Amino acid sequence: MAEIFANIETWLVAMGAWAYFVAPLVMAVVSILPIPAEAPAMVNGMLFGALVGSAITWIGAMAGAWISYEIARTWGRSLALRMVRQESMQRLDDVAAHAGWWGLLALRFVPVVAFTALNWGAGLCDVPRWRFLWTTALGILPGVVLFTTSGVGLGAIWRRSPPVAAATVAGVVLLAYFWQRRRRAARAAAN
Repeated sequence: MAEIFANIETWLVAMGAWAYFVAPLVMAVVSILPIPAEAPAMVNGMLFGALVGSAITWIGAMAGAWISYEIARTWGRSLALRMVRQESMQRLDDVAAHAGWWGLLALRFVPVVAFTALNWGAGLCDVPRWRFLWTTALGILPGVVLFTTSGVGLGAIWRRSPPVAAATVAGVVLLAYFWQRRRRAARAAAN
């Protein structure tokens, strides 16, 4: 694990100014796919510091969220209507409309609601674009700052003791993995 972080850091540092383009691009791709974005956010903190790292993480996450939303809005609804009845989609639209901006913003602060699923779902449910964008921009800010600044601290540990830093990252990744597994099992049991 220590070698992986050393290689990522070396690779991004060797990129020079291009790292400021690649890091948000990586964050955007991770935000589109249903994989945890905590690790790239922490790497951004390690490499760029709290302020710039948070900005890079936020920009990349916003770009990925917007791309997911637009894909779901453009092609997702017709695909979903092939799989579920129109009435079911209408009920989903009604729930989203009833929740309004407050409900969408509140869901951004609930850790058990997957970031990626909310992005795709908002596009699928015809949530207005501006509402989606501003609630996402505001709602992801606490997590962006938390995980990116965690990376700053991890970077300090990394420079002093790479094995401790690697163990910390491995622990965070394992906790995220088991937390997600538990959440999926709870959802499966509820259905």
